[in-house]
Amino acid sequence: MTREELIAQLNKWHENDEYQKIVDEIITIPTPLVDDELAVHLGRALNNLGRYKDALKWFNKIDEEGRNNPLWHFRVGYAHYYLDQNEEAVKEFEIAHQMDPEDEDTLEFLEWSRKEAAQAKEEEETEESES
Repeated sequence: MTREELIAQLNKWHENDEYQKIVDEIITIPTPLVDDELAVHLGRALNNLGRYKDALKWFNKIDEEGRNNPLWHFRVGYAHYYLDQNEEAVKEFEIAHQMDPEDEDTLEFLEWSRKEAAQAKEEEETEESES
């Protein structure tokens, strides 16, 4: 299978919500040969499977150039959000929003993350004042 065919297949599986097939295919590739594009496909599939910690590991392998992308920040924020790491999620969604102010999904997750971070802080302060 050529690289173009592989990427086309990964995209097709993503469109069909066949995320485990993406993971299964990419993990057969030796890790040193998994470039940024494949790492993004793998991280996105892992996010969609609810494997957020694993997704973050792959997103963090992306080089600086690959991180200069609002979608990268959105995906990292998404993983943090579902790991209840709301402050980290807010940070990533804010960067994604600055880079692409028109993206409604980013704005929605940013609002949710801010709200949950504020609630967590309030609960923490309440617990401290009660003890």
